[in-house]
Parts: sequence; C-alpha cells; structure tokens
Amino acid sequence: MDEATPGGDATAQSHAADAVGASAAPPEAATERCSCLDAEAPNGRQVAEVLLDSALPQLDHLFDYAVPEELAGELRVGQRVRVPFRNQQRKAFGYVIGFAEASSFGGELSPIADIVSPVPQLAPEIWQLARAVADRAGGSAGDILRLAIPGRQVRVEKQHLASAGAEPGEAAAAAEAAETAEAAATAETAEAAATAEAGAQTTAPHLPEADAQAIAVQLTSGERLAFTATHSPERLPTGEWVGGWAARLAHLALAVHAAGRSVIVVSPDYRDQDQLQSALAAFGAHDVVRVDARQSNGERYASFLRALDRKPRIILGNRSAVYAPAHELGAILMWDDGDPVLAEPLAPYVHARDAALVRAEQSGAGLFFAAHARSAEIERLALIGYVKDQENPPRRTRVFHADASVAPDAFAGRVPDFAARTIREGLRTGPVLVQVATPGYAPVSVCGDCGDLARCTACGGPIGFRVAGRAACRWCGVHAGGWACTGCGGNRLAERGMGSARTVEQFEKQFRGFRVLLSDGDHPRERVDARPALVVATRGAEPIAAGGYRAVILLDAERLLGLEHLRAGEDCLRWWENAAALAAPDGMCLMASGGGPVVQAFVTGRIDEWLHSELRDRQALRYPPAVRVASVTGGPAEVDRALAALRAPDTLQGVEVLGPTPIDPKDPAARGAKLVRAIVRFEYARGSDVAKRLRGALVADAAGASSRQKGRAPGRARPEALRLRFDDRGVFDG
Repeated sequence: MDEATPGGDATAQSHAADAVGASAAPPEAATERCSCLDAEAPNGRQVAEVLLDSALPQLDHLFDYAVPEELAGELRVGQRVRVPFRNQQRKAFGYVIGFAEASSFGGELSPIADIVSPVPQLAPEIWQLARAVADRAGGSAGDILRLAIPGRQVRVEKQHLASAGAEPGEAAAAAEAAETAEAAATAETAEAAATAEAGAQTTAPHLPEADAQAIAVQLTSGERLAFTATHSPERLPTGEWVGGWAARLAHLALAVHAAGRSVIVVSPDYRDQDQLQSALAAFGAHDVVRVDARQSNGERYASFLRALDRKPRIILGNRSAVYAPAHELGAILMWDDGDPVLAEPLAPYVHARDAALVRAEQSGAGLFFAAHARSAEIERLALIGYVKDQENPPRRTRVFHADASVAPDAFAGRVPDFAARTIREGLRTGPVLVQVATPGYAPVSVCGDCGDLARCTACGGPIGFRVAGRAACRWCGVHAGGWACTGCGGNRLAERGMGSARTVEQFEKQFRGFRVLLSDGDHPRERVDARPALVVATRGAEPIAAGGYRAVILLDAERLLGLEHLRAGEDCLRWWENAAALAAPDGMCLMASGGGPVVQAFVTGRIDEWLHSELRDRQALRYPPAVRVASVTGGPAEVDRALAALRAPDTLQGVEVLGPTPIDPKDPAARGAKLVRAIVRFEYARGSDVAKRLRGALVADAAGASSRQKGRAPGRARPEALRLRFDDRGVFDG
C-alpha cells in the first residue's frame, strides 16, 4: 500500500509553483507539436507525486509513486495516469502533480502503471486553484477537478493532436494567414462599431468602445472593478439584438485579448452565453472557446483541449468556466454574480464568484463584475475598497408606479386599470413585456371547504396547478389526486393566485386582437420581433425584443417580496432591474403594485442606498456577507464531534455556533434518518482555521472513526455521515 507524503499539501503547492514556469523541451519541432503537450518532465527525478481521483476525503492528499524507466521519457506534470492502490492488481486513476528527487516514505514505492492520456490535462495553475478553493470550502481538490476537467474523448483528442501537428511550411502559412485575418478583423470591427453607433436605435452606452482599451489595461494590471450596466438592448453590426451589457463585455473581452492575454467570460445560463457569443462574433471574434453544460461530451472536451493550447483565448461559459485553463490569463469578466445559478450545487459548493476571486489573487489577473443590480457580496467588497466602483452612474429605464396604495386583490382582473392602459398604449407601436412571479396555471391551492393551504401528503410541500385542472406538489411533483385536508377532511382543491399560463389565458380575453406569447421554463423563448405582442414571462425567462419593449410591466411584487429567504429584497431588485433593462431607450417600466423600502428603492433608482442599509442590518445581525457561515449536517453524534473540533485544542475567537437543531425527517436530505444541523458563523479572518478543523472532523468521520464507535458501517453513503457546506446561500431561509 502506498503512503502519503507528510505535508503533502505544502509539498504540492511548492512543486506546482515550480511547474508553472517549467516546461520540458519537446522532441519535435514546435510547429509539429501541439502546445498542449508541453509540461514539466521528470528530468531524472525518480518520484512522482500523484493526486488520486477519488471522492473519499481521506484520500485528498498526494501519494508518492516511482517513475518507471519505460515511462520516464513520456511522463509529464498534469497527465492522467493509472496507479496501483492497496495492491498491484487494483488500479486507481490520478493526476501527476509534480516530481521529486526522493520520497519521505521509507519503504519501496510502487511504480506508475501507465499513462492514460499524453495530454497534460491538469495545468499547474488549475491545480493550485483547485487546492486553494477546496481548502477554503473544507472540501476535496478532486471534487473541484471533476468540475474543471471534462471526461476524456479519445477520438476528439486524436483529432486535436493531428490538427495541431501540421508541417512547418503549413504552420507558418497558417500563422501568417491568422495574423492577416486578425488585422482585418480588427479594422472591420472598428468600422462596424462606428457604423453601429451611427445607425443603431440605442444612444451612447455607458462603457463606449473607446473606453474598452483603457479598462483592459487596468484589468491586465490586476485591477478589480465593479460595473453597473446601462439599460436597453443594442443592435449588433449583424442586425441582431442583444442586451447592452453583452455588447460591453464583448468589447472588453476583445480588448483584453488584443493585448495578448486570455480572458474568461462567465455568465449564468445559456441565454446569456448566446448573447455574448453573438456579440463577440459580430465584433470579429470567431474562435471563441465555449464551455457549456448543453454541449455534448465530445464538444466540451474539444473546447477544453483548445483552452489548453499555449495561446491567448477568449473563453466563454457558465460557472465551471472559471476553472478553465487559460494561457496568460489577463482578466475574468463575470455577469450578474448575484444569480443563484452561479452557485455550484455539487460539493464543495463553491460559488463561481469566490473561485474567481481566488484565481485572480493567485494569477494576478483582473476582475470585472458587471450587473444591472449589484449583489450584496460585491457591494461589500466595494465598500471595503477591494474592488473599485464605477465612476459614473448608468443610464436607466424610466420607472413608474401604478399605485402603491392599491393591493393586487383590490382591482378586478390581472392588472390595475392604469397598467392595462399602459399595455394598450405600448401595443400600438411594439411588443410589451409582463413579468410574473411563477410558472404554471395557479401557484397555490387551498382546501375548497375550509380555506387552509393544501400541502402534499408525501413531503409536506405546497400543492399547485402546473396546468389547469391538474394539481401536483410543487416540491416533489406527486400528483394530488387522492388529497384530503388534514383540518376538515375535505377533498376539494381551489386555485389561488395566477401563474404564467393563467395570466396568458386572461390576457387573451382582455387584449383581444393582439398576440399573447408565453415564455417560461416549459415554453422558453430567447427572442421576439418588433411587431406588437404581449409577452408574458416568468422572472429570468424574459426574451429579448428587437429594438426593446415599449413597456415593461412588473406584477406580483408582494408575492416575490414575501419569499421566506434572506435575499428576497436583493433578488427582487435583480429580477426587476434585468426586466427593466429590456425596455427600449424611449420605453418605460411600470411597477403594477406593491410598496415598501425595496419597491421604493427600485422606483426611485436608489438601489445603492438600500443595499448599504441592508448591509448595515446584516452586519448588526451577523448575517452573510457580513460574516461567513458553514452548515454542519449529520447524525447528532457526528455533528457534536465536528463542533467539538472548533473548541480543541483551543476555542477560536470570533466563531459562533447556532444549534444544532433537528432536520424534518420528511426533508429529502434526511432520507428518513434522524439528522441535525448546526450553523457556524465566523469572521473572514477565521475562515482558514474553521475550514481546517471542520475538514479534519469530516475526514475522521469518513475514515470510519465515528462509525466504529456507534457500531455502524463506515463510509460516506450512510445518512448520518457528516456533511459541510460553506457560504451556503440558503442557510437562513425559511
């Protein structure tokens, strides 16, 4: 059995740092060899340090293996290899992290069995990032690497290596052609941008193309910037319409790339990525590397191999793109970091924003956070001076309020009279957008006899009507055919509230003669034309209209503000600002109902003031992002042992423990077991100590220490196993 090197983490960091600047001279000419194959070789060193590809936390350190003579000429740092583990017959996969002259293990080292792929898939800087991010979140580096490195596709890999192995003459000609094409594209981009500025219907944007170079210089110098995007869509030179923010980020990405540096552009979902890719292509960037969950396995691996090449790239993708290899990384651009889609749902649950902050700190790259409504996390960083705020306020759509004193149930129909008149006025000249809170027909159902809220008998979740006449649980999806009220015994369900489908049904009657279009999760639309149409969309599913919407109507403010979670106000401002940004430059946005500080901040445009007040309240109450939090979940004994680790050998100052409290057995996470959860709150300066101690408790639990004491089988599969989640967005939600 192989032994781990003592101090493996520190050893890994030092060797990874050496590997960043080292590369072995390739045996072939540079023009005949793919640059992705260049990596550090053993150079006579006899020991390889390997990170096993395992989900077990107790294996999250480096193991020493002997470098066999027959592989010494081919082995490189970053390659995926197979190694014996526990015995010579059983093989495990892993990555070569570095090489050493000797091992601290006194016995005989097992040799590496074989090389899985000649391509060094794990770049040294990505290993350093994975290690740092995992340590910060109390997780395993291997879990991060599974997000960063897609599964190998042999055929795609061979095609990539073959295409890179051109003859010297062909390579020189290709390079010359590429330079000529790049120069032509740059000139064409400048001309097209001038034409678009003169002929587009939008006015001068907040971040004009002329400023992109100046900001790119700041970013490539390591600056960290926060930017609030101007409202209204923008017409590209190709005639396609995208959000103005997408055009700004595309110009900025091109400016960074023109400086000879790679740039990573991260956005929440495929709709945002499509807009960015259209903008980049329209401005002359046709060789964009896209990392997208909607890609096939082959497409994603091909993109990964292109990102590995030793040349500057523009890399576009979702949350996992922040881990993409990037040669000479100059900047990371992130759109709408407050979108919960950018929070990783897999362990160790690291938000893309946090990973970007760590990567920028390690690489010296710049950071550019852009949004229509800033997140509390970025506002906090701006207030403490870690990121620089923009100097000038953006241009914003005109916002009006129908009547703050009228509740939705006080007027007949779906919208008040003033909003209905606004819709009819807008439909005379173009499309009108109506944003609703929830998809489906009716989001809530109650007992038709006593009026109590109807809840699922399986999980306790609320019952709603996804389609008319068919009730089902909104949490688990179980059909409510045999439902009976626990209060009065009645079995008749009554619909309450209006979802997107029911709103469309009513609008088709109320606004006869006009097209009524639906856009939600089940009926997605990315674009609509400039013809008059009434578009009903759920939050986040609003399509782009050619030229922008004549009016944007916001419904259900009370329902959204009544959501039982800490970030309800913050999320509402983001949803409303993103919808208002789709209006035409001379269009308007109307808040149909609702009141209170959040609605007032949106209507008056004083969002920064509200956010400052919100941060002061969270600081006083010790809520994120004023402090960091970690949830500790598991069996009562397991959680008690983990919390005890925070007190031994000494109690950490600035650390507060809430709980533990029981978890409802009906909760899917409980899996029928008696589990508890504790919340640990701590200052940012204590993050490393808290993560290290809780991680130690997790490793001990996974290795079976607590299981043996209780007479249970060890392993992570048991429901009582300890689970950690740092910076959990929903930890204080109701």
